Amino acid sequence: MNRLATERESLWLYLHFPQLALEAQQLEAGIAGLLDTRGQKLELCSYDAVQAGLEPGMAIATAFSICPEVELFHPNPERVQQQLEALALWAGSFSAQVVLYPPEGLLLEVASMLDYFGGLNNLWQQMEQRLKRLGFQTRYATGHTPLAARLLARAGRSLVIEGQASHRQVLQMLPLSQLELPAKQQDQLRGMGLLRLEQLHALPRDAISSRFGVKLLDYLDRLEGRRPDPQVLFEPPPVFQQFHEFSREIEHSLALLFPLRRILEALAGYLQRRELLAQQLILTLVERDGGHQQHDIGHASGAADDETWLELCKLRLEQVKLQQPILALQVEVERFKTSQQQSYDLFDTQRHAEDPMDLLSRLQVRLGEAAVQPMTLCADHRPEQSWQLKQHPQKAVDNATMPLPKGRPGWLLKSPQRISQHQLPPHIELKTGPERISSGWWDDQRVRRDYYIARWADGRHGWLFRDEQGGWYLHGWFG
Repeated sequence: MNRLATERESLWLYLHFPQLALEAQQLEAGIAGLLDTRGQKLELCSYDAVQAGLEPGMAIATAFSICPEVELFHPNPERVQQQLEALALWAGSFSAQVVLYPPEGLLLEVASMLDYFGGLNNLWQQMEQRLKRLGFQTRYATGHTPLAARLLARAGRSLVIEGQASHRQVLQMLPLSQLELPAKQQDQLRGMGLLRLEQLHALPRDAISSRFGVKLLDYLDRLEGRRPDPQVLFEPPPVFQQFHEFSREIEHSLALLFPLRRILEALAGYLQRRELLAQQLILTLVERDGGHQQHDIGHASGAADDETWLELCKLRLEQVKLQQPILALQVEVERFKTSQQQSYDLFDTQRHAEDPMDLLSRLQVRLGEAAVQPMTLCADHRPEQSWQLKQHPQKAVDNATMPLPKGRPGWLLKSPQRISQHQLPPHIELKTGPERISSGWWDDQRVRRDYYIARWADGRHGWLFRDEQGGWYLHGWFG
C-alpha cells in the first residue's frame, strides 16, 4: 500500500459551533445575547452585539444601558439539540458517517469522501460555502483521529490538512489546558511545569501511568491513534420532519425564508445521504391563536437541491397573506422517489440547461396545479385524441420531456379552424404532404384527412388538412 493510501486511512473533520446556543434561537443576524442559567448576565454575544459594545459576563442592566435594542434569549437546550441534529442531517451532503458531540459539535469521517469530491480542498471549499449560507459561526479542524480533530477545532486552529505526521506536528504545540482533562489533573501538570503536549509526550509511558493514572495514558493513545476510539454514528430518522418555534412573532410571510433555508439545507443532506428525491413538501405555519396554515408544495419530477425547494417555497409564500402572526413552522416530507444518477455526454453543450420539470414546478406553485398541467402522449393517430392532461403530474412524468413526433406542431389548436377562401393555395405554399390520417371508426369519431405543412407569406408555418368534403382547416402552428 502506498504512502498516500496509508495517510488517507483515517481522516476526520470536526465542526465546532461556539455560538450555537444563541444562533439556534436567532431568526436573523442582529444585536443579540444569550443569558446565563440564572438570567442575570450575558453568556454569549452575537457579532453585532460585540460591535455595539456588549460582552459576555455583562449584567443585563448594563447591556440595556449600552444598547437598548439588544434582543436577549434564555437558554433552550432542547432547541439547541434540535439544531445540532438538523446540522447533522445537513452534513449528510459531505459524509455518510456523522457523529453528534452535544451541545455544539459535529464529527465527520471524510477520508472515504475525498475521491468523490476530488480531494480535501474541494470538499472543504464546498462545505465552507454552505456553512456561510447557514450563518453559523464555525471553528473547524481535521485530524488523523476523532479526538485530534475535536481538540484542534475547539482550540480554534482552522486546520484542513492531510497526513498523520502533519497532524501530530500541530498537536505537539497544543497547550495542555486545551486537552479537556479534569481540573485536578490540569493542576498536577502545571505544578510539574508541563504546559504543552510535546512536554507530556517526552515523559516515559510508565511515568505517566504511575503519576496520572491509566486513564490519561488511554486518553493520549486515543489522541495519537494507538488505541481504537469507536464513535456512535448519527442515524437520520425514517421520515423528514423539522419543527422550528420562533422567539418572536412573525408578521410577514417572506420573513420565514431565513429559518426555512436552514431546514431545507438539512433536507438536502438528508436526501443525498439516502439517495432520494422529495416530490412533495408540506409546509405548516402555526398561528398565534393555535390555528394552522398548511401549504403543499410539489416538484413535478422530484428534487433534492435546497435552492430548488427554497425558490418554490418563496413563490408560495409571496402569495400568502398572514391574517395572524406566525409562532412556528414545520416542514415535513412524506413522498419520496429514488434518485437516479444522471449520466451526461461529455460533449453535450445542453447539459446545463434548465430542467423542464423545474420550470413546470415553479409555474404550478405560482399559478396553481389546475392552471398548469403537463401532457402525455396517447396511442391514437387522430391529433386531437393523441394527448391528454396528467391529473397527477408528480406521480407520472415518464413522458414529460418526450419529443414530438416528426412533422407535428408544438401548438395544436383546441379545435380545427376553417381557412377562408383567400388563404387557400396558391396564396400559401404547401411544403410537405399530403399525409393521410384515417382513424376512429371504432368510437364513432372517425376522421379521414390529408395533412400538409404550409408556409404563409410572412414566414409562418402551419399544419393544415383537407377533409373528405374538400374543406381546408388549420390545426396547428410550428414554432
